[in-house]
Amino acid sequence: MLLAAVLGVAAGALLPVQTAVNTRLSASLRSTFLASLVSFGIGTVFLAVVVLVLRPSLAVGATLAHRPWWIWIGGLCGVVFLTLNMVLMRRLGASVTVVLPVLGQVLGGLLIDVTGAFGVAVRTLTVWRVLGTLLVVVGAVLVNLRRRPGPRTGGATVPGAAASRALPLLAAAAVLAGGLSAVQTTVNGELGKALGSSIGASLASFLVGTVALVVLNAVLAARGRLVGAGAWARPPWWGWSGGLLGATFVAVNALDAPLLGTSLTVSVVLLGQIVAGLVVDHTGALGAMRRPLTAPRLGGAVLVLAGILAVRLGG
Repeated sequence: MLLAAVLGVAAGALLPVQTAVNTRLSASLRSTFLASLVSFGIGTVFLAVVVLVLRPSLAVGATLAHRPWWIWIGGLCGVVFLTLNMVLMRRLGASVTVVLPVLGQVLGGLLIDVTGAFGVAVRTLTVWRVLGTLLVVVGAVLVNLRRRPGPRTGGATVPGAAASRALPLLAAAAVLAGGLSAVQTTVNGELGKALGSSIGASLASFLVGTVALVVLNAVLAARGRLVGAGAWARPPWWGWSGGLLGATFVAVNALDAPLLGTSLTVSVVLLGQIVAGLVVDHTGALGAMRRPLTAPRLGGAVLVLAGILAVRLGG
């Protein structure tokens, strides 16, 4: 169990790195949607290889025939989450791109629990869960404290006066992305039960996302809105690794959940996300916008973690 917990923290740390890598790839390809397609495509191939090696028994026919349509939308939620994260990384930095979606994930999870959406059992609110949500909100505000405009560094965009006015809209988009992540997690969990394999559900999710992005990029190309190959710049070798990082994250979660349980798995993963987001921000690694670690931002991250634990373990 200790090894599984360490793997969970490491998997969570991959997400901010994946977002930074995909953001750099989108800058090289001059297209966020094309970078999303590359990431999803590579992740799909990787998960397909894993499924071929493990050869789980998948109840695809029964799931198609007897389960509701929404059980397949996890990949679409993942597309929106991944694409928004690339935009947010350029504008808000790594740690904010982690923390604000965490806020959305917590709020989305609470809403799903209390309404029983997507076939989950209804769970009533408890004092601990409400307190945990408030801690996440306060922590997210502290981590997202507005910085003074500065010079452009590491290929990231530091907002000026006009862009700063758009920050509330970007912050709302980040929270929405986190809510969609909660939907994706819930839907993929139900799909895993239906198929009889969490790895199979992950592959199905990635495949749906890849197909959606193929269609979207084809439409953009037909309308002349996809940047031509002549405008592309060669990305660094690690710029192609985002799909592998995302698929590894999914695979580790599939491994950890049966061993640690869902609540503890989510908690250790989010711990890794927050820590890695702050490190990427502070160092400006992988071309991310550099934002020094301050006491309020560190305190905000600690509050977010405390809130996550209260929500997950308090009800």
